[in-house]
Amino acid sequence: MAGNPIVIVGGLMSWPWQYWRLARLLREVSGSEVRIASITPLDWIWGRLFGYGQLIFQIARAVDRALLESGADRAVLVGHSAGGVACRVYIGGREPYGGRRYSGHRRVSHLITLGSPHVVADRKNLSPLAQVNEMFPGALHRPAGLRYLSVAGAAAHGALSRRARRRYERLIDDGRVPGDGVVPVQSALLPGSEEIILEEAYHSGHFARWYGSDHKMVERWWPEELRVG
Repeated sequence: MAGNPIVIVGGLMSWPWQYWRLARLLREVSGSEVRIASITPLDWIWGRLFGYGQLIFQIARAVDRALLESGADRAVLVGHSAGGVACRVYIGGREPYGGRRYSGHRRVSHLITLGSPHVVADRKNLSPLAQVNEMFPGALHRPAGLRYLSVAGAAAHGALSRRARRRYERLIDDGRVPGDGVVPVQSALLPGSEEIILEEAYHSGHFARWYGSDHKMVERWWPEELRVG
């Protein structure tokens, strides 16, 4: 295998097995080994109740194992949905999160987020996301060379779908905007990152064609410098 290893970090309601197809597609397009962090919906529930430290530890463990097995110095993180926000915590910064300072930026070359809710309204129920934005704002480590890429889907417009609008308004005030059926475009674009908007992409395979549906879709957002050959 060639290139930096890849670690996939799943979202709030996803199980690791749901990323097997995406992992296979990433192996094909990158020529690198791919590992899926062992994070389940139960870990997210536990984190909501008692803190997200264990969840971030699972990301750190997946990255450490990927680097150990590959002999590489840095990994590529691919975070789907809330997993992309958790990756930002692992990448870390100067401020401690939950009493611990994370420095994963020393072990990561790229952060690619797929439909992650980065930008949200100022509401009490969204305070965990607001805290991440306050502590680790935008593409924090971009000046040091870490490449940030945020990918947003725009297949479902909130002005045309009442269900999509309701989902978007969990994150923003006015849901009559484009998005992937769960996260609106404006939330998924991390300030300071490179941005890709996929007009035909939904949030997950539960809806229809999503970020990891097929080889053609993955090639739309996978960075050129990380491709095999």
